[in-house]
Amino acid sequence: MDKIRALILSGGGGRGAFHAGVYKYLMETRKQSVDSSHASAWDPQVVVGTSIGAVNGAAIAQGMSADELVSVWKSLEEKDIQGLPPGMRGLARWFARKAFGAIMDANLPQVQPQDATSPMPKEFWPPLPMVSTWWGEKFIGRWINLLDTGPLRKTLHTRFKFDPEKLSESKKALLIAATNVQTGERMIFSNRAIQRRDTGEARRDVSTGITADRILASCSIPLVYPWTFDPETNAFYWDGALVANTPIGVALDVMKDVPMDVPAEIVVVLMTPWWGFDDPAPHTARKLPESFGDAITWTLDWMLLSSFRESLKLINTFNDLAARERAEGQGPYKYREVKVMIAAPDDFLPVERIIDYDGDVSAMLVQKGYLAAKNLFEKSFPTLE
Repeated sequence: MDKIRALILSGGGGRGAFHAGVYKYLMETRKQSVDSSHASAWDPQVVVGTSIGAVNGAAIAQGMSADELVSVWKSLEEKDIQGLPPGMRGLARWFARKAFGAIMDANLPQVQPQDATSPMPKEFWPPLPMVSTWWGEKFIGRWINLLDTGPLRKTLHTRFKFDPEKLSESKKALLIAATNVQTGERMIFSNRAIQRRDTGEARRDVSTGITADRILASCSIPLVYPWTFDPETNAFYWDGALVANTPIGVALDVMKDVPMDVPAEIVVVLMTPWWGFDDPAPHTARKLPESFGDAITWTLDWMLLSSFRESLKLINTFNDLAARERAEGQGPYKYREVKVMIAAPDDFLPVERIIDYDGDVSAMLVQKGYLAAKNLFEKSFPTLE
């Protein structure tokens, strides 16, 4: 093995079509304007996904082709992912449909109780303290999340072809991140056991096995979607992006059994614009947010990027140590050379795209992802002339 490759798919809801575009380019077998060692398919041995990245990551790890993944995304509609919780009643339901209709131009159905993932709270949620219990029960209902993920659970099986047996037997390592609701700690679900690369001990924050509910757990955006209970770990989970949108460290632990003289290439797919010190800032970032929507988008995106920035600094430090080891000619090596490449949109993607799964917009995001990966590889691996 001359290199080991990892693909990190960050969270972002409906923005996940961008992942599909990136993957389409990575798997092309005749890439132009890149060196010969990267012109063929860039097929990852390790896939790490958070939130919608867990959905796409599972599809990739179990063998779905890039063209199939793109086709799924272009055909998705909002009702395939979410609906109104069954406990939402008349007035609240009317307001929710009006609000979500303005955001995603869709009339969301109400999920039936037998198909729902939402918990039923003991008390109704009054918009004002003076509202009586009778009025609250009749017009507001009982609900603690705005949308239900019952449709997503079904879509995992029908459209993304989720198959736990295929995942357990896959040659690709799959890791998905979730956040423990009651402790705030990160949990990684994996299709294989993982040991710490420094001590060889089993990681306590990793639970083996990928189920549909564990993928839902990674996607459970707080307040928007319900938390998800996992019986094996006896815990409730929210979206993994809360604490680890791009968990690179655990991907390196998967590589523990690969000799340290084998370098790693990691492609990180972000849903947020990224630029280096020498790169021009995106047009939007050259000014301040101009609307409430802009402010929310920027706030969310910078929060999601914060942990990744710290991980990248740490990897750069380890790369310096790896370079020093090799310069001194001392082996066996303790540190692996890691090349991190970032595929990201060239500007901010509106925050409402997190819950918007419109097929036309998804097609545009697929194209953006494809071009982002193409530009990344042409810059990272230019043809030698």
